[in-house]
Amino acid sequence: MRPQRTIRILTSLSLLGLLAACTPPDEPLVALAVHDGQPVGVLVPCDSTFEQIGVFENDHPDDASERPLIKWGVNGRPTSEVVEVVLFGEPPDGWEVDDSADIPAAEAGMDVDVEPLTELRPGVTYSLSSYRAISVDFTLADLPRIGPDEVLAPRGRDSTKIVSREAFLRKARDSC
Repeated sequence: MRPQRTIRILTSLSLLGLLAACTPPDEPLVALAVHDGQPVGVLVPCDSTFEQIGVFENDHPDDASERPLIKWGVNGRPTSEVVEVVLFGEPPDGWEVDDSADIPAAEAGMDVDVEPLTELRPGVTYSLSSYRAISVDFTLADLPRIGPDEVLAPRGRDSTKIVSREAFLRKARDSC
């Protein structure tokens, strides 16, 4: 990520984290799966009473000053140990699509304009995130590499790796 875009995104996501009164764990709680050709966010909510999972464009990090945050997400109360969300699909029962148009960043002296993300495009980098999770960066080119019963998970904070779904779930549960 380049500095200006990183500051803008991190400021926005940090504010969301403050609202949830949480800090990201050292281990992944969110990963990307593919079901029937569709990207699916997989979240381990760790007994949280309110969660969010979303994806945003992370393709122009050095040109952030005038660019909107292009994102899609859902939020709600987890009712299971693992929440799966088809990106751009219907939210899980009891969840709703986050249609916020602006993210206040008063501490940084700015408002972040938000535009809806409605599809994934070739050549664009995206980040899958949640309130308390290390983000997963990906492109459309990553999707065919993710096999059945596999996920693309964070490997530290700066890279990703494909692991079995069970290995991801085990590691995520251990970090709760």
